[in-house]
Order: sequence, then structure tokens, then C-alpha cells
Amino acid sequence: MDLLFGLFAGLGPGGVFAILGAGLVIAYRGSGVINFAHGSVAAYAAYTWNELRAVPSGGVGYEGGSIFLPWFDPIPEWGFLKALHINNLPVEIHIMVDPPAWFAILVTLLMSAFIGLLMHLLVFRPLRNSPLLAKVVGSVGIMIYLQAIASVNFGAKNRSDYGFWEFSSTAEPITNFLGMGKNLPRSTPYLAISALIVGAIVWLIYRYTRFGLSTRAADENEKGATLLGYSPQFLAGLNWVISSVLAGLAGVLFVHKAQPSQLSLYIVAALAAALVGNLTSIPGAIFGGLGLGALASMGVSATNYSWWPEWLPPDGIRAFAPVLVVIVVLYLRGDKLPIRGTVGLGKQPLAPSTKHPFVGIGIGAFAVLLMSNIFTSKWESTLTTTLIAIMFMLSLVVLLGFLGQISLVQWSLAGVASFVLIRLSSSGVKVRSTDFFVVSGPDWPDPLAALGGVAAAVILGLLIGIPALKIRGLQLAVITLVSIVAVEDLVMRNKPIMGVASVTTNPTPEPKWFGQYIGALDESTYRNDYWKYTFFALVVVSLASLLVVNLRRGLTGRRFLAIRSNERAAAAAGVNVARTKMLGFGVSSFLAGLAGMLIAYKLPMITSENFSPLAGLAMIAFAYIGGITTVTGAVLGGILVGGGLISEFSSLHFEGITRSYINVVGAVGLIATAIFTSGEGTALSVAKSAKAMVTGMRDSSEEPNIVEEIHESIEETV
Repeated sequence: MDLLFGLFAGLGPGGVFAILGAGLVIAYRGSGVINFAHGSVAAYAAYTWNELRAVPSGGVGYEGGSIFLPWFDPIPEWGFLKALHINNLPVEIHIMVDPPAWFAILVTLLMSAFIGLLMHLLVFRPLRNSPLLAKVVGSVGIMIYLQAIASVNFGAKNRSDYGFWEFSSTAEPITNFLGMGKNLPRSTPYLAISALIVGAIVWLIYRYTRFGLSTRAADENEKGATLLGYSPQFLAGLNWVISSVLAGLAGVLFVHKAQPSQLSLYIVAALAAALVGNLTSIPGAIFGGLGLGALASMGVSATNYSWWPEWLPPDGIRAFAPVLVVIVVLYLRGDKLPIRGTVGLGKQPLAPSTKHPFVGIGIGAFAVLLMSNIFTSKWESTLTTTLIAIMFMLSLVVLLGFLGQISLVQWSLAGVASFVLIRLSSSGVKVRSTDFFVVSGPDWPDPLAALGGVAAAVILGLLIGIPALKIRGLQLAVITLVSIVAVEDLVMRNKPIMGVASVTTNPTPEPKWFGQYIGALDESTYRNDYWKYTFFALVVVSLASLLVVNLRRGLTGRRFLAIRSNERAAAAAGVNVARTKMLGFGVSSFLAGLAGMLIAYKLPMITSENFSPLAGLAMIAFAYIGGITTVTGAVLGGILVGGGLISEFSSLHFEGITRSYINVVGAVGLIATAIFTSGEGTALSVAKSAKAMVTGMRDSSEEPNIVEEIHESIEETV
């Protein structure tokens, strides 16, 4: 009976998954891009609806009736800019007080359509002939941008909203649903019916209209559609608008059940629904979304039985359901998923070999030691944050830059290493007097506990990398993205595995290696600036950098690049593709685990929020901006990351710059890097420009003097 009720209860969330999944199918058929920002569009629409309707969370005296355009004012009114009196870019537009429901829905959907049009014109149209990694990065950049700009425009406060159902008399639940003795939210059947109606309308449009037929033609053969007189880019723009409107509709329909910010992660379930529809079938996505919602809800209901294992909590089951669907679909049908034919495809970014690694690493280490000796406490902490970011980005260089495997889960692996390290080094006694919770554990020595945490990250990374033996590219990005939520709920937030602190604050150990305290928290001053931690982090990062450099210079690095370029050609040349891929995942996970170890040693306590999906995607963004294929790019990305040296300098000298603004700027930089540098990043682009400049100056200095040649010619003639 519980399972049957869970089936019906899951149809409500399943309806939202279905609508979002149908939107993903439309975007993919129109442009060949899986839009990882689809859930973020729904979140921005939910925020827009909330602001228009003047709900109680707006505060005392809040009237509502305003919308925020999806950008921020580039000329803020702080610092010396106040005196310039420059006209600002409009951001907030007040429409009316307490608008009617139909008008609020119309404005919200128009906002969603506007965002979809901007995504096409500003990002995906310029990236139409770019490599697959650049398109994925562009999509992730939009996801980061929309979440960051929503934080800037709408704030971080919790929101309470009945959504559309406030106007449909559905506040009271259905009591004793079907005689099962349980109450069912009245909006649940309405959500399922809404998904079926929306799916039917969209399917009819794409099945029987000229627009739908031309979209299907461009999807199957873009060159052929062009020869027939259709504009693939015009069709793509319309499809992006329709896809975004469906995302906005899902946001309005489900804002009564979830915070707007949580809707961004609904992309996980939406991807699973779209894959059930093979990325081509709208009815398949609709029924896949409804089935996924029912499956997840039934799994949660099953946890009430006595036979259910305690180490599988309800939240973990809810998060793992879409992961299971994605793994099964991709593994069974990964090679049969449609691949959109495009007019052209750009080349992979360069991954040059370093000729003098010891010189570069030595200069960097000397600079860090110099800064450590002259920095104050605050800047010392900023310096170690930069070192941790560099350490993590080295793992991205190996996996994304060298091997070409688009994995988005590496930051979660760092979190797993941190949590496992803490559990293994704990003894059930308070580490500090300020700790609120006690973590029980085997009380391993700190070096051994650190090794255990890194080993856990490697094992989990290899498990996630197993599907890469059969699937690749965009499909691997999908499976690693959905793994983020599962790792967080099944591992880091799993109380039976990680202890009571996993659901609250997790106190970190006071690490001692061979009798030396190497934690970042100074035991004498209680400031996060202990010099031995800085030196320890520098040694770890330097050795890891040397490992990555030599990996690229050796035979293994050349095998990585061969697989990145063409797996079939690499196999024909004698490369063991499966073994080499697993080696790449193992090395990358090892480096991510070292980053997790440094984080655990730096902070007095951590939570799963330290390893949130947004933080991990932001790390990838800055690594891509710096240069995803070089160690120098990882260093530059670590300097640029939020909380790093550049971020701290900006916050110090420009009043009002917050972490949200840093993420907005980082997302814009990420998209610009994908469009204008062919994915090579800032470091490599600057190096190539400098080399070209030096070569040009050398050539100009070696050119013969024209005047002297004329004189010599005259003399010879005379």
C-alpha cells in the first residue's frame, strides 16, 4: 500500500521532470546542445513570479509587481563611480502592484523566452562550430551565470510561494486518497495532467506544423536543411525560446514545493527524462519524467519498511533514482543516441609540453614563500585558498584537458576525501572546545587517515569513470553531472556512513604529521594563517604540478591526447583505450582527493555546502578561463577563483563586490573564453600572443635597410 501511494505521490514532481525533459529535447533537436542551464532558467522564472506576486517573504511593506532583467548594472553606485553620475543600465522594472495571475504568468514566460533568445544569440550561435567541450562549457557558464545573477538581483533569502495553485483552490489536500488512509496534495494530479497537456500540445506542433518539420529536418541533417532553404540558426533560436518557456512554466508550477534556488538541480531529473525519450521523443520525455517521479517516490516509501538498510536514506534514494535511469539508458543505448550533423567542427585546444618544468615550479614556489613572509593574516589565508584551488584544477587539467573526458563531478570527489579523512581521524572526542558535535571514528594517524580519504576519492572516481569505457563526450558530462547530487546525498550527507556531523557541521582534525602540527588554524592566535600549513600546501601543490607536467611530457600524456583526438585511431595505433581512460580517472581523482585533504586541514569545520554543485562548476569555470590544458592555466585559474588573490584584491579596493558578483564575472569570462580562445584559455592565448609579438619584432629587426639597399644599387650601377 505504501508503494502504491508513493507511485501516485510521485506523479506531481514527475510532471515537473516531464515538462523540463520535454524542454531539453526541444533544445537538443533545435541546436544539438544539451542545456545544463535548463533548471536555472526555471529557477529564474520562479524568482520572477515570486517578485511579481508580492508574497509574504518579500518583507514588511513589500508591494511586488517588479521584474529583474537577467543582468546587473555594470556601473554600480559605490566608490568613486558615485561622483561620475553615469546613467546606469536598467535592471529592475516596476510594472504594477499586485498584478493578476494571468498577467504574472505571461510576464514570467516572456522573461523565460527572453533568456532563451539571449542564450542562443550570445552563446550558442557563436559556438555552433566549436568543439563539444566548448559547448558544454558554454552551457555550464550560463548555469553559473543565472544562479549568480539571481543571487545578486533577488538575494539569498528563503521564499514562500503557493505558485499558480494559489488561484486554483488546491490548498486543501485530498483526504484519505483512494482509501489508503493518507492525504495527497491536491496539486499532484493537476501537475501530472498539466504535463500530459503540455506534452500533447508541443508534440502536435512538432509533428504537424511546417516549423516542426523543418526543425526535424535540420536535426537530422543541418547541411541538407540549409540547401533546402531553411535557416538552421533561425530554427535554433525559436527552439531555444520554446524550450525556455517550458522551463519557466515548470518553475511557476512547482515553486510551491521547492525554493527557486533548488530548481537549478532539477536538471538532473530532467536529463534522465530526456534520455528516456532518446533526446528526440517529446512523448518519451513526458512519460519518462512521470515514471521517474513515481520511481523516486516509491523508493522513498520503501525506506519505511523494516527490511530497508539504514545506510540508504530517503534523500539518497530520491537523488539516486535519476542517476540509475541515466546510467542504464546511456550504458544500454549510449551508442544509439542521436548525433546532430553540423556544418563544421572546431579543433581541440592545444596542450603543449613544458620544456623546463623545474624552472617554472621553482619560480612559483619562490613567489609563494615570498608572499607568505610579507602577507598579513588575512592575505595568508587568501594565499592558501589559491593553492587549494590550483591543486583541484590540476585534476581538471589531467581529465578534461589531456584526456578530453568531460567530467563535472571532481569537486564532489574532493568533498568525499575530506569527509572520509575526518571520519577516519576522529576518536569520538571533541577536537576543539567550540565544536558542537563529536565525530566517532577509528582514530587513525593523520597521514594514514589522509591516505584513506584520498583512496576513497580514487575508488569513487574509478566507479564513476566505468561508464566512460562505453560512453563519451556529452553523454559522460550528463552522467557525471547527475552523479554530483547522488554523491552528496548518498555519501557526504549519509549519517550511517559519515556520522552525526554529516547533516550538520563536521569538525575537522588538528593534523599532525610526524610530530609537526600542519593545520591552517594557528593554535596560539586562533587565526587561519599558520605558516607550516602554507608550506605543507606549497609542497603538495608543487609535487602535484611536477606530476602533471611529467605526465604530459611522457608516453602516457601522448596516449591521453591521442584518445582525446580520436579514440578509434588511438586504438588502431595500439593504445589500450580502456586502461588509459581508467588511469586518467584515477590520477585526476587522486589530485582531487589531495585538494580535499588540504581543505580539511584549512577549515575548522566543513559541511556538504562547501562542496555544492555551484562551487564545483565555478571551479571548472575558472580553470577553463585560465587554461584547461596547462599547469600554467591551473595556476592562473586558482588566482582568479572566488576567495583567491584577485578576488580578495577586488573586494578590498572595490567596495560592494561580493562572491556573487565574482561568480557572475567568472561565468561571463568562461563563456567568452569558450567563444574567443577556442578553449585554450587565457594563459595559453597570452603566451601565443607574446611569442608572436617577439617573433614579429625579431623579424622586423632582421629586415634589410631599404635606404642602404638603394645606395648600394646606385653605386653598383655607377
